[in-house]
Amino acid sequence: MRTAGCSLRCRYCDTPKALVRTEFAELHLPPPAGTAASAGGAGAIERLRNPVTVDWAAHAVGRLDPGAQAWVSFTGGEPLEQAPFLAALAPRLRPRRIHLETAGVHAEAMARLRPYVDLVAMDLKLDSVAHEGDRRAEHAAFLVACRGGDRFAKMIIGPTVAVAEVEQLAALVAAEERTLPLILQPETPRTGGSPTLPQALLEACHAAAARHLADVRVIPQTHKFLRLP
Repeated sequence: MRTAGCSLRCRYCDTPKALVRTEFAELHLPPPAGTAASAGGAGAIERLRNPVTVDWAAHAVGRLDPGAQAWVSFTGGEPLEQAPFLAALAPRLRPRRIHLETAGVHAEAMARLRPYVDLVAMDLKLDSVAHEGDRRAEHAAFLVACRGGDRFAKMIIGPTVAVAEVEQLAALVAAEERTLPLILQPETPRTGGSPTLPQALLEACHAAAARHLADVRVIPQTHKFLRLP
């Protein structure tokens, strides 16, 4: 579930259309079973004027997942900028589990949503890459707010990355939990081509983070390879 609206303007944002509130909500339905489109084509799109109600959103998820087997991902934009709506919606989606994708800077909103979220994917904003300023204080507060469940952190890294900044943020995470997984994501072109980050710089970033954290992984921006929105 993609919410619209985000107060940040990260240089590498891959969903710029979701930075501002939209006039309409869209429900992308799968193609009917047994049709030619079901082999990979798109289904119908239903549009409803925003703001939608919690009832509409819960019903939409039920139509997509009538067996209540799937995870539901709250992403954006920045979903925590609509925390009251999501806190009202999340209990209606059970027994599905909830995954939250967030910039990791809205501690108060995170605390409100925490009881309903099963997995938190937290961005760490490197100013040398995102050009969003020093967000360490906000990240530290956010780490406290999302205690009590599964979580991991990730950093987008590119050719301009400052290795010292990677180490600073890794140390900040380690002060909260040394075993919290950190994923380094080399910035990938929107066309899905190979990342342009030099290998030596990638290895330096990994080494800097691994000095503080026990679980540092490198995973490209896979959704771009798969041409996913």
